[in-house]
Amino acid sequence: MKYTRIIIALILTIAMLVIARNNSRGRPEYYSHQENGYTFEYWSVPKALEFTNATIPLTIKGDFSNNIQPTFRRSAEGADIARLDGYESHPMTACDSAADCFQIGVTAGEKNGRFYYYFEVLDSSGAVLATFADSDGSPFMFRYIGAVPNIITVTHIALIFATVFFVALGTIHSIGLVNGGTNVKPLAIYSFLAAACAFLGGYPFGIPMNWYAFGGLWEGVPFGSDATDNKTQLLFVYLLFVTLATFGSLRGKSAKDIFSAKTSGWFGIGSFAVMLFIYLIPHSIQFSSGLTYAFCYSFIGIVVLIYLVGRIRRARA
Repeated sequence: MKYTRIIIALILTIAMLVIARNNSRGRPEYYSHQENGYTFEYWSVPKALEFTNATIPLTIKGDFSNNIQPTFRRSAEGADIARLDGYESHPMTACDSAADCFQIGVTAGEKNGRFYYYFEVLDSSGAVLATFADSDGSPFMFRYIGAVPNIITVTHIALIFATVFFVALGTIHSIGLVNGGTNVKPLAIYSFLAAACAFLGGYPFGIPMNWYAFGGLWEGVPFGSDATDNKTQLLFVYLLFVTLATFGSLRGKSAKDIFSAKTSGWFGIGSFAVMLFIYLIPHSIQFSSGLTYAFCYSFIGIVVLIYLVGRIRRARA
């Protein structure tokens, strides 16, 4: 039974990390578009290391006789990115080997910088025959990032993997508690280990990753509204709550737990629900500062309130 739980936890861990990877906004995505007899196919190039050269290739099928020109349009430094008609225009050249392939070379600037771009097909007079941007009409984004030392990247990923694994183990044990089990200690241990790994992966190793890659430090509330940092912080807050709620069992004194075994089991299942919700939010997506602060403070406030109410009721009992 023990090995079965470990195998199930590993499967859940891999599934969660696959979901997180597929939801990442920082990885290449496939786009296609048809307009006025031209077909565009594109694997996006979302980023490059600072001060390095990158090539952005694009497949365009259609009529290119009579000096028709594929064109790369990019935002100028300090320009209004919403005004697509104000973007700089750069002709694209044919790729060396692939048919219907055109490309443009770009140079990444200092880390945490970016520009926006889209594509056009122009006739010999400069009139626009077809336009290719994101599905909602907004431009694509190209971001500059810094190189992160391998030791930091590998350790961060390992700690995040361990966090998900221990949450999955705790959830499996929580199901038994909800169904009448009384031994809360395994949940307490797994929650503690998950909280410790989330803390180490998010702060001592997450902050250096952020600094090397983007030049910033910690942007979780109250210091910032970065969605990725705040997702990590909210998961850690919830895991810390479950750890404190089952701290009696962690020390071998289950009578000092704040909640009953069944309620603790539901909170353990909640760890997986919170983690799933967090990983379903695309990595690197950003929301407005107001929405981010409102949601994060509300979530933290509710968790703290539940803990305080449980502690007060336990003290009165």
